[in-house]
Amino acid sequence: MKTKNPRSFRGTFTAAVLFILFTILFIQCTQNTPSAHQKIKAFADEIRVINTHEHQHWPEEYGDHQFGLFHLIQTSYLSADVVSAGGTWVDLGVLDTLSMEVLWDRYGQPLDYCRGTSYYGQLIKGFQKLYDFNDLYFTQTNVESLNARIEENYSDYRSWFDEAFQRAGFQLMFVDQYWKPFNTEMDERYFALVFHINPLVMQVSSRPSGGDDMPEVYKRALDEGFNINTLDDYLEYCNHLFKKNIEHNAVCVKNSLAYSRSLDFEKVPYEVAEELFLKPSDRLSREEAKQLQDYIFHWIVQKSAEYNLPVQIHTGYLAGNGNVLDNGEPRKLNNLFLQYPETRFSLFHGGYPWTGQYAAFGKMFPNVYLDLVWLPQISREEAVHALDEMFDCVPCNKFFWGGDCAFIEEATGSLEYGKDVVAEVLAKRIERGLLTEEVAFEMVQGIFRDNAIEVFNLEERLDREF
Repeated sequence: MKTKNPRSFRGTFTAAVLFILFTILFIQCTQNTPSAHQKIKAFADEIRVINTHEHQHWPEEYGDHQFGLFHLIQTSYLSADVVSAGGTWVDLGVLDTLSMEVLWDRYGQPLDYCRGTSYYGQLIKGFQKLYDFNDLYFTQTNVESLNARIEENYSDYRSWFDEAFQRAGFQLMFVDQYWKPFNTEMDERYFALVFHINPLVMQVSSRPSGGDDMPEVYKRALDEGFNINTLDDYLEYCNHLFKKNIEHNAVCVKNSLAYSRSLDFEKVPYEVAEELFLKPSDRLSREEAKQLQDYIFHWIVQKSAEYNLPVQIHTGYLAGNGNVLDNGEPRKLNNLFLQYPETRFSLFHGGYPWTGQYAAFGKMFPNVYLDLVWLPQISREEAVHALDEMFDCVPCNKFFWGGDCAFIEEATGSLEYGKDVVAEVLAKRIERGLLTEEVAFEMVQGIFRDNAIEVFNLEERLDREF
């Protein structure tokens, strides 16, 4: 019978121990080395972000309410998912009167149905960033304490907004005040004015006659000394509004007309529009009203180039519950890009669900830019897929990012979602050998800051101290 060699046994044992130690050390080193995704996200976190689209409100613009968690949910995009899940919202004033127990009994189940949606996830991200909220979901046990902190912060919202704005990493937000489109006063420490032109387009076909209720454009024109009787009068007042917005440092023009009508804007001769404007509004056919609106938007596009203001256009999906999705199909804008090469257009929202059309315009036209605003909130996974495709075909200086939210918590969550999506897509491209980290960092810097500074001419503004 053969006896085992002790030296051989010891050698085998030593080799096994060394292998185990080496494996442990390798795992630890691997775990301690940041991934490409982590490095890109960390780089993005250091950028002072230029947010190219917001609807930030002061709480009092919703009325005299004690804002809490469910007020914020109802004024967020998540509210639409709650309705889609079967929930029914009440007036904000009624929310004021309901206890957290009653609110959870009413909304807890539909909220739970939404735990997989991006609207839900991005709002949670905002609370995680600003409130050190450690949970992945709202629950009956965690909403009470979160609500108390929100109520405390909103008791002095100006101070809270400043703190959250800095902590989130923003430097400037473009604010589209669709709810008060003629206001030109902004707190320039945080906000840049956007010239919202929907009323100018839609109300050109609603010229008042006699004792009719006067649409807001005509009423404000009279208040400012402009009596509108002809199309030329109307254009004169529109030009006055352009100049007024320029004087208040407007950075762009905004068209969200897809919420009201289709984005196909025909080229209408001046003579046709002039004649239609003189026709009583109640006698205009639907097609004639559209022709007037189309004429005015073409005029606005030309004026935007004259005043060096980019034109932002909502494309694709429409917020809320129920609308005509087809209104926002990006391809309907093709004629504008061909006719007005001197006007810079910024298309919104990935054109979802027509993300391919949207990307094609960014590729085809030097004057068409792509704002990723809101796309990750609509669908995070579609944003990952679509952005990977866009990076394949569109030069990286053509992208911006915006938040598109009413309050700072959701805007912060939107930014966290956006940075995470961009980091994921770029990291995968690095792993596939399509990019270096250095180029990925340059692209992130462009998307969240530098591209907007260049296209919207922000250098001088950012140099000023407020």
